[in-house]
Amino acid sequence: MNVRFLLPETFDIARRALTANRMRSMLALLGIVIGVGTVIGMVALINGFQRSFQQNIQAFGNNTLYIRRIRPGINFAGGVPDSLKQRKAFTIEDGQAILAQSPAVAAVSVFKFAYNDFKLSRREKTTKTTFIYGTNDQLLRTHGYDMARGRFFTQEEVRGNANVVVLGKDTRETLFGDASGLGQTVHINGVPFTVIGEFEPKGRFLGNNFDEVACIPYTLIDKYWATPDDAPPWFPKKGELFLDAVAVAPEQSEEAIRQISEVLRVRRHLPSNKLNNFVVFSDDAFIALYNTITGGIFALMFLISSISLVVGGIGVMNIMLVAVTERTREIGLRKALGAPRKAILLQFLLEALLLTALGGALGVLLGAGVSWLVHAISPLPTFVSGWSVVVGLLVSTLIGIFFGLYPAMRASRLDPVESLRYE
Repeated sequence: MNVRFLLPETFDIARRALTANRMRSMLALLGIVIGVGTVIGMVALINGFQRSFQQNIQAFGNNTLYIRRIRPGINFAGGVPDSLKQRKAFTIEDGQAILAQSPAVAAVSVFKFAYNDFKLSRREKTTKTTFIYGTNDQLLRTHGYDMARGRFFTQEEVRGNANVVVLGKDTRETLFGDASGLGQTVHINGVPFTVIGEFEPKGRFLGNNFDEVACIPYTLIDKYWATPDDAPPWFPKKGELFLDAVAVAPEQSEEAIRQISEVLRVRRHLPSNKLNNFVVFSDDAFIALYNTITGGIFALMFLISSISLVVGGIGVMNIMLVAVTERTREIGLRKALGAPRKAILLQFLLEALLLTALGGALGVLLGAGVSWLVHAISPLPTFVSGWSVVVGLLVSTLIGIFFGLYPAMRASRLDPVESLRYE
């Protein structure tokens, strides 16, 4: 008999057999539902964080190229090696050389922060510890910042060590409330600065509030708050800077990285047989770091949910073995009437597949529902991707085949005469 004609009838028999024992069927697929639901919910949470992370990186970075001493994410279990401690930071001359000799680079900004903690004050109002960083007039181009009020400082103000400051939204609200504060004087650790502008809100990212900041010309960091010599190596010392750049077009970022590396190698007199004593990386490095961190979490959660799926599969196998035993006379009668082995095999395999497929579908709905609820009642981002749904259904189907095959083969091999005698 052709399987194509056998399948509809077998499917109907399998459906009726499962609905005749609803409670047993529900208990059998419970493990599958929990396992698939856990996978879908976990992937939705990780996908949500990943999408949010990428959006925030794009918002803060604007295809920025970072020129640093050490690549982010390196783990120093025994402390920072001396070879890395001795790496030099960069100078303004390095930035000027990169811009002059790298055709793929559109702009270079500098970045410097001090060893001290900072507080801003105006009359009786004082901010909590605020992140103060120094830069030059190119920050808006390299990082995609926009001005909400006022203006950014100019190249002449940077060269002239002008005491001007651009505030983040939260810093301005703390000091001035609803007023703009433009032209007013604030004190940074006691040093007076004139407010000339305010950034567009950036929001929070990785636990940092990027609206609780203040930006000043980088030359003033060394003038007022020079980093002590015994500070950790990630603090740029006096005369040292970190550099940020942006390519003339996003598709030329790789070429810009190559050109920047060549310029710095020449300036640092590195022979061809020596590795770089600096790193140049793009936003992708942060995304790769994030994927590495979440990859471990995903693997752990997948292992936990896999245990539930295996337990569910064993439950399905157990139920199917019980079903084979209970329906031994039915199997013998069908074989006596001419049913081939493949018809019996297909019937019981299809019952297992229906069980696990239904469990997979319910698990997908459970995981999607939980992720939606988490997003609705908390700030955690979630996103149910199409591939995770497909994988959840595929895994549940494979479990049905794997754990349902043995009971189905056992049923198909029963002797019809012995089966008819079974009590």
